[in-house]
Amino acid sequence: MAESDGTGKRKRNEDDTDTELKLDDKVFNDPIHGHIEIHPLCMKIIDTPEFQRLRYLKQLGACYYVFPGASHNRFEHCIGVCHLAGEMVSRLQKQQPELEITDVEVLCVKIAGLCHDLGHGPFSHLYDNKFIPLVVPGSDWTHEEASIQMFEHLIEENNLEKDFQQCELKKVDIEFIKELIAGPSDKDDTDKYVKPIYKGRPNKKYLYEIVANKRNSVDVDKWDYFARDCYMLGIKNNFDHNRFLRFFRVIKDIHGEQQICLRDKEVENLYDMFYTRKTLHSRAYQHAVTQAVESMIVDAMVIADKCKTFTFLGKNNKALRLRECKDDMVAYKKLDDTIFQRIMWSTEPELQGARDLIDRIQKRQLYRCVGSMHRPEGLDKEGDKKVLEEIAQLDDELKKEFLTLSCVHYDYGMKKENPVDRTRFYSKSNPNECKNLCKEEVSKLLPEHFQEDMIRIFCKEHNPKIIEAAKKAFEKWCKKNKFVPTTERWALTPAKTHDIMSSSPLDSAATTSHDIGDNKRIKKKLFSQDSNKKPRRE
Repeated sequence: MAESDGTGKRKRNEDDTDTELKLDDKVFNDPIHGHIEIHPLCMKIIDTPEFQRLRYLKQLGACYYVFPGASHNRFEHCIGVCHLAGEMVSRLQKQQPELEITDVEVLCVKIAGLCHDLGHGPFSHLYDNKFIPLVVPGSDWTHEEASIQMFEHLIEENNLEKDFQQCELKKVDIEFIKELIAGPSDKDDTDKYVKPIYKGRPNKKYLYEIVANKRNSVDVDKWDYFARDCYMLGIKNNFDHNRFLRFFRVIKDIHGEQQICLRDKEVENLYDMFYTRKTLHSRAYQHAVTQAVESMIVDAMVIADKCKTFTFLGKNNKALRLRECKDDMVAYKKLDDTIFQRIMWSTEPELQGARDLIDRIQKRQLYRCVGSMHRPEGLDKEGDKKVLEEIAQLDDELKKEFLTLSCVHYDYGMKKENPVDRTRFYSKSNPNECKNLCKEEVSKLLPEHFQEDMIRIFCKEHNPKIIEAAKKAFEKWCKKNKFVPTTERWALTPAKTHDIMSSSPLDSAATTSHDIGDNKRIKKKLFSQDSNKKPRRE
């Protein structure tokens, strides 16, 4: 590895190859990975308006309103993924020369890691997972699709074709990069679904498992955000990706297909990795207060989407609404988290409702979670609406408009499946033969289920009486339908001594002024019962 000369450029070392001598890598000091080197072509991509936009997209979206440390952005995450992708493919190239991994392929994998999140919208997953499905029902649009479109737009707008050619990247290599980001196409020329078609590197399918692994969900994208998010959230990370990087090999399976395999002794660490993912979702990404803020931001964006004057200029200076920007990269690259401030400082009368919601977030007058439960089997979106109607009918003070429902989904990365079942392993004694490892061979303490679904009911009103009415109506509805509410402490108004005494530091992030008032009143009642009695001397 070449050393930095203090200016960000590399010193020439005797052991540098001819290819490395031509490079002028830049050195970044990353808080997670330390000093990392970035290829000149990657720097060309980084220094474009399309990539710089990622500086204004919070990695964890609304989590920042619950965890003050979650201020990091997609910008640094993408640079981290670029580094880890390069580390992994370079290690395979060095340790297994028989794979014939070329320097061009190494560069393609790095670029894919760098550009894999170019297509995220405002507040990251909030735009594609919540806003778009709400305003464009039935849409199958994804941020991965937008990442490919933005990548193409980035190359064209910044005239990078010559730079790609100078690094010996051809059209097939650019197609390979796009496949690495979103996976190979599963449609033929007639737009019919078929078996995935690999156009970039059909004989090296294992390379598709580095940035976005569709086989078992073990990839460097997760490794970076596990480490980065835990560091910024203040949550301990028990998973060490640096150790994993030392125990990978490419081996042919029984069907003669090459895939990345893991050393068998690392299988428990692999389960720890997926449990870390679930923990981050339960404690941060899908925290009840995070979802409350998300719902308020989405409601504000829906109002803004209906406003005829709240638009973004796209191609040919065409004014586009929020929902329309995703199909026009000129307009889409103007969308980022600053939409929050744009709504807040707007003056259009049509945006008054959105401004009120933003103001409530600023003052922490958030939607209140009044109850949660495990999701009943077969409950779809239409069923969600029916749930809110049934709950609202159980109290005269409630209206359906006062309530909203949020879905909670935890899994190990592959819904109901155990991703470890799709992972192949090798042993120290037989490093060229891959095998399966079932749970019984690992431990009896492993999970039986790999997916959990819940629903949370939120009250949009800030009136304590309506919040209490919504809570009681939810409890009545559960009792009527023989459902058992889950015991999320932040979802319930404290009413008993143990509710007060059992609060945790994490719950304090969700505490509102109404909660504090309840706590004070209850404590005053508890500790003033014997206030008229004289103190007994011991």
